Amino acid sequence: MTAGSVSARHAAGTPADMKVFTKRNALLGALVAWVSRKRIERKLNRLAGRAPRRRRLLIGAGALSGLALAVGAVAARRSSPAGTQAA
Repeated sequence: MTAGSVSARHAAGTPADMKVFTKRNALLGALVAWVSRKRIERKLNRLAGRAPRRRRLLIGAGALSGLALAVGAVAARRSSPAGTQAA
């Protein structure tokens, strides 16, 4: 072992100057990979013209609430006596 090194052996596939591999480094690498993958997916979805999932969910929720409001208005109108209007 040389002075300052942790191990004389290096893990397969790691550069020789990277001597310490910790859980913190692994977590940081996984986080960076996840964030970059999400950013690439968003860019590809924009290029493909597809709306992001959250936007689609909000559009769907808005459509369903509008439909529920319309059905409620029709039901209130039909249940009110003739000649009067529901508030």
